[in-house]
Amino acid sequence: MRKSSPQTTYELLSAAARRAPQAIAIRFIDDLHNIGASSVQTFEQLMHCLHKSIDMMRSLSGKEKPVVSLLLPNIPQAQVILWSAEAAGIANPLNPLLNEEALFQLMSRAETDLIFSVGPMSGSDVWEKTQRVSARLPNRPLCISVNTRGGELHYDADVLSYSDLPPTEGSLPVPHDSAAYYHTGGTTGTPKLACHTHANQTAAALAVIESLQITGGDIVINGLPIFHVAGAIVNSLAILGAGGQLVLPTMAGFRNPAVIQSHWRLIDELDVTISSGIPTSMASMLDAPLGMADISTLRFLLTGGAPVPYRLHELAQEKVGRQLYQAYGMTESSGVIALPRLDRAPVWGSVGHVVAPVEARIEGGEIYVRSPMVFPGYLGANSPLTPDGWLRTGDLGHLDEEGNLFITGRAKDLIIRSGHNIDPALIEGCLEQHPAVSMAAAVGMPDEYAGELPVVFVQLRVGAAVSGEDLQDYAMTHIAERPACPKRVVILDALPVTAVGKVFKPKLREEVTETLLSELLMRQCERIGIKASHTTSGQLVVQLWDVPAGEEEWCRDQVQRLNLHVEELLLS
Repeated sequence: MRKSSPQTTYELLSAAARRAPQAIAIRFIDDLHNIGASSVQTFEQLMHCLHKSIDMMRSLSGKEKPVVSLLLPNIPQAQVILWSAEAAGIANPLNPLLNEEALFQLMSRAETDLIFSVGPMSGSDVWEKTQRVSARLPNRPLCISVNTRGGELHYDADVLSYSDLPPTEGSLPVPHDSAAYYHTGGTTGTPKLACHTHANQTAAALAVIESLQITGGDIVINGLPIFHVAGAIVNSLAILGAGGQLVLPTMAGFRNPAVIQSHWRLIDELDVTISSGIPTSMASMLDAPLGMADISTLRFLLTGGAPVPYRLHELAQEKVGRQLYQAYGMTESSGVIALPRLDRAPVWGSVGHVVAPVEARIEGGEIYVRSPMVFPGYLGANSPLTPDGWLRTGDLGHLDEEGNLFITGRAKDLIIRSGHNIDPALIEGCLEQHPAVSMAAAVGMPDEYAGELPVVFVQLRVGAAVSGEDLQDYAMTHIAERPACPKRVVILDALPVTAVGKVFKPKLREEVTETLLSELLMRQCERIGIKASHTTSGQLVVQLWDVPAGEEEWCRDQVQRLNLHVEELLLS
């Protein structure tokens, strides 16, 4: 990286604003029926709002470097508050859907000084939850409502009274200052907080800009949330840092079905050049009707965050005539490990290309990475990095001779059947080749003799019809590794996903465990209640209720035969 390159997120945004102050930085689509009336913010206006917000945060907190927690959808105010918080102190973007206890634990660990939360809205308890969390924290951080008014402090109105003078040079962050705390690893218990430095995030944004060849002429749709590194760094900071235009499609982003259905029309009316989404969103976009939309401005499609079925690549070619590229990263690497090479067609199955300054190596089948984007560690915990700076990703994979990286699964997701390690990707990749299948997710089902047996859940393409038995026959025919052939194929209307659209496998493990126990226990106890769940340590446990008197030991024994623990048992 050249010495003159921006080294902090504030420097990156400031440089873009100096190059083209009147260019549109952010466009917010509030009404999908009147896209032309959407609100816009120029880079000059963005920096004015940024400076006012920095002054507001420091004034309200009484601190030179406050910790600012955000519980906000990806709206223009959230973009301003996020980057202002990093310039003023440390940003802590949180998933508004986390429960109260998780939010309390995370803000306690972060030592939050201010909370910016979306104000009261119909059907949402985020504002009320924010106030309850604040009241429990020792320092009672101020709650500032955003978008709609709630409480005494309202960001949208109050920020106008603060100074828009740029911060003094001495009060601005330097490259190795902490920029943000991002929560991660929260599939079972309270998530950890990953510390990002300004150097980490800026290096990631610059790598994305270079790889995707982003310029001030690009217009990019971002429907991902800001509490996820892809939504904040890859799809926001990189776009704004290059001087491009960021399009935010409604408060719900890609969680809004109407946005997915309007995807191609948005590209047509706004001259969008890049659109991206996680595979579940991309599959829905490619199923949406193209109609008469003119998408000639679209350069390519981008996806990542989960395995990508080959069928999605085929659909992108067949339906819209565009390449579907992949990118791969982690919260711990500021969202960037492997990125596309636009000078050639994507290598199907590869998650992207590893290029300097990123280094990758494979140890025991697992991917290790080292780069300027890799974080220093988790807040309040020992660094997970090796002494020479390598990060263990937890992903299994391999590199080809040209530096293309392939992910074959998660080390923790391996299904172990009678000592035989089965990679779920082998099963998922097979079924996703079936023309009726949109997405597949394989998990282990408890078994008394084998330990686990492979089961696969599938989501069908819109309008497709096929039975689970037919799909199981298809798998038996196409999977050469006999132990990997699924014992069951379960068709769902939609696979359960996290707030950022990744398939949530713990939920599937719970569901298949409940189904198995129902079949096993209800032969003798007809009206028994069964609930499988994960503890904070990740252990799968079982609750039983309405157990007939005299049958409790038999029920407990049946559960334990499956190597499961009965957490609670209530008699009828």
